[in-house]
Amino acid sequence: MCVAQVLTAHLLPPRQALGSLCSPWAAPRVGPLPPAPAMVRISKPKTFQAYLDDCHRRYSCAHCRAHLANHDDLISKSFQGSQGRAYLFNSVVNVGCGPAEERVLLTGLHAVADIHCENCKTTLGWKYAFESSQKYKEGKYIIELNHMIKDNGWD
Repeated sequence: MCVAQVLTAHLLPPRQALGSLCSPWAAPRVGPLPPAPAMVRISKPKTFQAYLDDCHRRYSCAHCRAHLANHDDLISKSFQGSQGRAYLFNSVVNVGCGPAEERVLLTGLHAVADIHCENCKTTLGWKYAFESSQKYKEGKYIIELNHMIKDNGWD
């Protein structure tokens, strides 16, 4: 420290002296320093609505790791989503459902509703709302592969 800074540090109260120590050309502060910014606090850890059993292989959201489905609920791996391959599940957890609408898919016109992760709000795929021609799809869920990861027990 230069002599001016040492003198300034001894003449001003400790919190006020800090402002003048940053630069040798800075004028001494008059008055108190502005309040320090609050530290970033994590409000609470992310929690999911449902946790799937640890002893089963499961699929999770690739973006936030929320549990989505057990491997036992997988019906088919031979589906095509809008962004690549997709899997058909009998049931899923931690997903929200949008309004049903008619959409033209590879196999024709279907009544579907988009589904999204309840934790991070990423659109994952869709749910078949009503199927007259392919009844096995009704109430089932399509999740695109690029939105899920294999989690727990996939050795």
